[in-house]
Amino acid sequence: MAKIRVGIIGTGFGASVHAPIFALHEGFEVKSVASVHRGITDMTERGLAAVKLYPDWRQMLEQENLDLVTIASAPDRHCEMALAALQQGVNILCEKPLGLSADQTKSMLQGLNQSGMQGFVNFQWRLTPVRQRIKELLSQKAVGEIQHIKYQGSFSGYQSLVFAPRGWEARRSSGGGMLYAIGSHMIDSLMWWMEERITTVYAELNTHVPRYEGNNATEIRDADDAFSALGRFESGVSFAMELFYPAVQGNGWSMEIFGTRGTLHMKNDREIWISTGGDYREVSVPTCHLPKSLSSPANLYYNGLSQMAQGIYHALTRAKTDTSGQRDVPTFLEGHQVQLVMDAMLLSSAEGRRVSIDYSL
Repeated sequence: MAKIRVGIIGTGFGASVHAPIFALHEGFEVKSVASVHRGITDMTERGLAAVKLYPDWRQMLEQENLDLVTIASAPDRHCEMALAALQQGVNILCEKPLGLSADQTKSMLQGLNQSGMQGFVNFQWRLTPVRQRIKELLSQKAVGEIQHIKYQGSFSGYQSLVFAPRGWEARRSSGGGMLYAIGSHMIDSLMWWMEERITTVYAELNTHVPRYEGNNATEIRDADDAFSALGRFESGVSFAMELFYPAVQGNGWSMEIFGTRGTLHMKNDREIWISTGGDYREVSVPTCHLPKSLSSPANLYYNGLSQMAQGIYHALTRAKTDTSGQRDVPTFLEGHQVQLVMDAMLLSSAEGRRVSIDYSL
């Protein structure tokens, strides 16, 4: 079978992470990489000397005969790029968040449905071994019926916020902020674990370091560097989620899932512990072995993105009626649903009230 021809938009994360990981999969051939604004990157050092480089992403879409395009630009460009790719009859893997608003993601979903192509969102967190193991444990009712989920993270970002510019990540209008960057993953994981949608949220977003003073420039920031939310799922299960990036010393990730038979505790995305009333016992998590040829930063994302690539390969090469093996691969529909939750959180924070979420298309 012919390899799936891949074009990548983005010479930052796209060229340094998407390109080398997709190139490792025997079912894909990375044909081209296109710049958004950074300029051309030499791919030789990544072992991809044969990849064609384009100074403009539109030119790549028009001139290359592609089966799949991955979009790894700032989020404010996702909608425009995705719709252009769909007009060329190309399947899409889009970085998260899918768009800037639910209005955008709805138009992307409609464009996808009209094109007959397939669209995926890189919520690759759900595909890492520890999160896959949690999914398995919850499906086995390891802690009984779920009552409440507490999901939080704190990180030592204060120095970087004070002493370095953020660029587009400092601007909400460009899709910057921790809610879009990290919260989107958290929301997707929660709804995927629960297999149901979030119906209400009460949220607060904050910008604790709103200004950067550099030698040659001042950066005014309006994108959040911390957020928190309380909410409920369709079944009535409650959750609390929180992320604080500008800590002088953060403590990493922690998640507790409380059930009628016990409690599951995930520590720093590596360990899972369960108690059914007595001492906690550690649960085994499969080990993912990194290819020796993969360098930084791609090796940091291999666990999830390699599984994403495998799921996309399965989806694009199997008959449309065969959905086995791809239930965990996030789609545009799930990206749109996550965006609806984030829009509700932004509205809740702005107006200081609980917001209900309407999923009707």
